[in-house]
Amino acid sequence: MIERLNINRNELIAVAEISSKIVGFGCAQSFYSFCYEEPHGEITELYVEEVARRKGIAIAIITCLEENLRERGVKSIKVLTGRRNNAAIKTYEHCNYVKDDEQMLKKRLED
Repeated sequence: MIERLNINRNELIAVAEISSKIVGFGCAQSFYSFCYEEPHGEITELYVEEVARRKGIAIAIITCLEENLRERGVKSIKVLTGRRNNAAIKTYEHCNYVKDDEQMLKKRLED
C-alpha cells in the first residue's frame, strides 16, 4: 500500500507499507520560479528497507510521487543520487530517468 502525505504545499511524502509495517518512503518537492514557465519537481529521498527490496516498492513510490507532481503541473523531475549508488541509478533508469551532463557544486555556509 502506498500513501501520500501533504506536509507543506511544496513537499510530498509517499509511504509504503506491507502488513501494516512501513517498509519504505520517498519525498519530493515542487518548485515555482519566475525563471521557468512551469513548476519543476525533485525527488529528494527514496528508501526501502533491505528485506523489502526487489519487490517493486521503490518503483511504486517513484510512480506515486510522479503522479502527484504531475497533478501540480510539473513536467520535469530531477533526482540527485550518489555516483556509486548503482542500485538507485538502475531503479531510476528503469523508470525512464536519464543521466545528464550537469555537475553539482555545493558549499557549506559556516555559522
